[in-house]
Amino acid sequence: MANAACGTTGISSQDSMISVFFDTDGIQRMLTFLCNARLPGNWDPVTSTVVDMLTGRLQFCLTSEGLCPFRGKADMVFPYHMMNQRQKNFLRDALSVRSSYCVCNDAVVFHPASGLMDRLDHLCVLEGVCSRILASNIHEEHRVRVGVCNIILQRVQSVVPISRQVQQKLNTVLFGL
Repeated sequence: MANAACGTTGISSQDSMISVFFDTDGIQRMLTFLCNARLPGNWDPVTSTVVDMLTGRLQFCLTSEGLCPFRGKADMVFPYHMMNQRQKNFLRDALSVRSSYCVCNDAVVFHPASGLMDRLDHLCVLEGVCSRILASNIHEEHRVRVGVCNIILQRVQSVVPISRQVQQKLNTVLFGL
């Protein structure tokens, strides 16, 4: 199983969908929406969303509500009204190639390309959530926002193994360490 890199470009429909929906901006927009849309009762909506994004297998499915990008995660839907114009145009173009998808129970499921990466890149997702936290206005002090990032990262790492290399890159990119 390979990981999908943020900003990856390619020729297959699913690979292109990864580059359109999971580039740096796409990950941040989707993370923000999904964290805010979590149902009440989640132990921590940010951590559970990040964990789901890191462990979920990619399967692009269009429902009446929006894009459901993770297999078995029907509650993680990115609605059409939250998509940017590039994403909407991509979906319109992808739907014009009938052989790239099938219709199943009121949903459109895109066929995966063989050998395609089926999970999101850990660094891209973790960098996305930390970038959003560091850029937020909720806490005036930068050190408090860094502390929140560290708490989220520790919670994620207690569930999902994160390589030392990813940890080092994340520290370099976000904190200059």
